[in-house]
This record gives sequence, structure tokens and C-alpha cells, in this order.
Amino acid sequence: MSKRPAQDSASQESKRKRYSPPTEENVASNIRVPGPIPAMFALTPWLSSDIPSGLPSIPKILDPELEATVFRHPGLSDPLRSYERLEWLGDAYLELIASSLIYQTFTSTPTGRCSQLREILIRNKTLAQYFREYGLESKAHLPSDLKTDISRSRGSSSDKDIIKTQADMFEAYVAAAIISDPENGMANTASWLKSLWARTIKNQILNNEKNRKLGTQPSSTAQGSTKDMASSSNLSAKERLRIEIGVKGVLIRYEDMPRIGKDRDLGLPLYTVGAYLDGWGERNKLLGTGTALGKKEAAQKAAQKALENKKLLKPYVAKKAAFMEATKAAEEA
Repeated sequence: MSKRPAQDSASQESKRKRYSPPTEENVASNIRVPGPIPAMFALTPWLSSDIPSGLPSIPKILDPELEATVFRHPGLSDPLRSYERLEWLGDAYLELIASSLIYQTFTSTPTGRCSQLREILIRNKTLAQYFREYGLESKAHLPSDLKTDISRSRGSSSDKDIIKTQADMFEAYVAAAIISDPENGMANTASWLKSLWARTIKNQILNNEKNRKLGTQPSSTAQGSTKDMASSSNLSAKERLRIEIGVKGVLIRYEDMPRIGKDRDLGLPLYTVGAYLDGWGERNKLLGTGTALGKKEAAQKAAQKALENKKLLKPYVAKKAAFMEATKAAEEA
């Protein structure tokens, strides 16, 4: 049985070493790792005063090499030297910061609706729009074919590759702005995002603030302890409506109504629910309607509409008061 010459074996071994695939050891020796991840800090809820009149100033990336990585497309080089790792980290930061702000601001909003609000803030379409608003596309280093696509496009929602790339680079920018400044990067970036996002969900912030104020105002249609209970901000609109006009034998129903369309931001179907009264001489009396992305939220809005229609509720509140007085008198007799 013949054997290959020893020198051939040495030659093959040399080639294997020269073309060996990347390992954790040889990759780590060639890739510069940024400094430590900055610690989180406390965020405060959105207020109407947090909504800026213009585009807030974008935080700077203090490390030039890290900034160059933000705008380097993986199609141009080793993926480890592109924005991919920073984009992965930035994606997590964006979701965490958005979740924290929404959780603290929209305290009475169902979790499903909170997830929908977060999706508005961190989806590719929104992030790519921010990327263009700050003029960051001029810094992007892209493959020639993608450059051609961008030159023919305006970043419409149909240009999925372009939108995805711009959103990825924005996520990478967020991560780089944070980790390039271990002392203030997190605070500065979160504060910037809070202002930037406030422009995007301006109406939701204003409506939330309005509803919170309505929830803490005393109701002028209720009497005595019932008045205090119905005005409690800890109670839902459905509970407050029940306290206003409900007694045993009086039913407030919430029924689905025909859909009216889709949410213009998310493209998801909207649900409409009506609040109906059976009692106090009424049958199937419509008190109010509400529309939202979920049936539960729509029902709460329907109850809130009914509570705001004091003229409509006035006779039922009076009938309840008379009923309660008669019941009390009968018990004392």
C-alpha cells in the first residue's frame, strides 16, 4: 500500500491552516469589543409637556470606529464588522425602553393595546422614517445594487429591503450611542427616544392624559358615597357606569356592532361595541359606543361615552336615587 510523500502531507497541513474556518478564538482576536454595557436608569411617564414641537437633537456616537460600523452593510464585509451585532443590541434596547415608557404612562391600558403601541414605535417603517428624517442615509455604506434601489426609491412601504436596512442601521445607531458613552449614553439616548416617540404617538399621549383627568374628576350626576365611588380613578368606566345607574334587576349589556374599518397606523381591524340599558323603563337603550383594536377596550370606551353624556344618564340616576331611598325606608320601617 503506497503512501503520500511526507512533504505532500506538510503542504496539505499548511493549506488547512491557511484556510481554516473562523473560530471563536481567531475571530475574537481580530474584533475590537466596545466598553461595558451602561446600566439602566429610571424613566418617567410621558406627559403632554414631553411632546416636542420639532425633531429632537440626536445623541452623538463618541467612538468614531463604532460609528463607522453602524453604517457598514453586511454585504460589504465580514458580518462581524458590519452593523449586525449593534443592530441586535439596539433592537433589545428599543423594545425595553419603549415597554418601560408605555407601562408607566398608559397605566390603565390592556396589555394587548400596550403591545400595539409598542409596535407603532419600534416597527421597521417607523425606525426607517426616523433614519431618513435625521439624514443618516448619506452616511450609509451599501452594496451597489442596494444603492441603485435607494436612488430610485423614496422609502415607501413597498421597498422592503430598503426599509429593513434603514431600520437596522437606526437600531445599530441606538446601541452605539449608548455603549460609546458608558456614563451618560443610556440616559441621553433614552431621553432622546422619549421625545422622538412622543411625536409619533402624540394623540395617544394627549388622550391618555385627558382620560386620566376625567377619571379623577367628581361626577356631578351621582349622590353621596356613590358619587365618590363612581369618580374613583381606580375603577374602570364599566364599573363606574354600573355604580351610576345599576341596581339588581337593571342590566347594562355590551354588544358587538358592525366594524367600521382598520386602524390607520397598524392596519389592524377595529372593533365597535355598544353599551345598552335594559331597565328603568328602557329596553335595548343605546347609551354609548366605543371603537378600539380590541373588544374589551371598545367596551370600556362605550361606557366612558355613556358617562360623559350626563343629560342621557340624568333620569336613570334620579330613578336609582329614588329606588335606593325607598329601599332604605322599607328596611327601617
